[in-house]
Amino acid sequence: MKRLMFLLEVSAFCMVAVTAESHGQDQRPVALTQAVIIDGNGGAPIEHGTLVVRGEKIEAIGPAESVPIPANAELRDLDGKVVMPGLADMHVHLVGGWDGVSGDMLGYQRYLNALLYAGVTTVLDAGNVQPFVVQMRNEIAAGRLVGPRIYCAGAIVDGAEPEWPSISYSVTSLEQIPKIVRRLKQDHVDIIKAYVGLSDRMVMTLVQEGRKNSLRVFIDQGYRNGSLDLAFTGIAAFAHVPDVPIFSLYSPDAIKFMKQRGVMFTSSLAVIESFSRRRLTDLTFLEYPLIKDTAPPSFLADLRAEARREPGPLPPGHDSPVERFKQRSINVKALFDAGFLMSAGTDAPYPGVFLGEGIHHELELLVEAGLRPLDAITVATRNGAQWIGAGNEWGTLESGKLANLLVINGRPDQKIQESRNIELVMQQGKILDREKLKLNPATDPGFRPVSQVPAEK
Repeated sequence: MKRLMFLLEVSAFCMVAVTAESHGQDQRPVALTQAVIIDGNGGAPIEHGTLVVRGEKIEAIGPAESVPIPANAELRDLDGKVVMPGLADMHVHLVGGWDGVSGDMLGYQRYLNALLYAGVTTVLDAGNVQPFVVQMRNEIAAGRLVGPRIYCAGAIVDGAEPEWPSISYSVTSLEQIPKIVRRLKQDHVDIIKAYVGLSDRMVMTLVQEGRKNSLRVFIDQGYRNGSLDLAFTGIAAFAHVPDVPIFSLYSPDAIKFMKQRGVMFTSSLAVIESFSRRRLTDLTFLEYPLIKDTAPPSFLADLRAEARREPGPLPPGHDSPVERFKQRSINVKALFDAGFLMSAGTDAPYPGVFLGEGIHHELELLVEAGLRPLDAITVATRNGAQWIGAGNEWGTLESGKLANLLVINGRPDQKIQESRNIELVMQQGKILDREKLKLNPATDPGFRPVSQVPAEK
């Protein structure tokens, strides 16, 4: 009995020692030194900075001389490379595919990997098969699935004849709305996404029911995006910047009213550029590593075929996508200058708009529209967190916030294209193995997308 008690005591001591050692390893800080730090707030970078990460969070950040480095820290000398926040794409659809009208839910890991490979550590899924995206979100949060942090809308709330029936709730009467909102609440979605088929009265009822359940309504109503009437309903945000010249159509008082209401926007320049087919005129971008390393070869072949296709005539009454793209770019700059909160979103996937690489192209389009590179980075980092209501948790490099960050070999604050030169991705304090995030055609199952819209669409 004494020998048994002794062995049990030794065993218990060893278990405690192993646990303590493992815990200590998990908590060993990482110090990134000799870094150029872009913190996401839009100010001038810290040219000789140090950032210390302990566990999931940033412990200290600032000029090298002001940040003490813990004695047991793992040191990483960045030799002048940039550290910036992980990117947030606040308008995606994780149904997969490449063309915007098909789905590839079996290949979900392709897209999650592609996002992380491109340094996208957070996304907002703005419409999906609800159980699918909720399960994906939950499993990533639990650590059983590799992927960016997902916020989601669940299924879109649309009218009697939904534009996207496989991912929508169909509303034919006001009486249905409370039940739909309760379903969304039960699945703990983060927002409600309202769509084109809803009347203003339906939208207002949806807003009212959402407020009862602490859910805000974000809306996409096509040509009515930016509408003052929709702002009156109490919606929180437009899922796209409008394609009409709202600063010419509305009085200064109307613009002031929308701003006072806190109405927000998502940039989504990449998707309207896709409709204009501008990016498809030169396919050399398909050789970018962020695409070439993650996209199935069949998708690239299909996109090349799409680029050769002659587009059909515009539907009656529709403006040219080229003009819509120009106007949306003008509106992006005007809304940003007016102080509206704008997040970066791509609406990926669409032809030429890839999950992952797309947010880097969105940054380029934001700069093309007139934003400074530092402002574009803020739109795709800090603003995304504020947009979803998590500004105190992530989005900037500050002490106490989650350590979602990128190491860039370049100066994206000077040349935004250099945001693509990613050398390291850290997600909640964990350095990811980017090699494992690349797509291997030899082992990829080769799933092919299927249509998710009716044949007449």
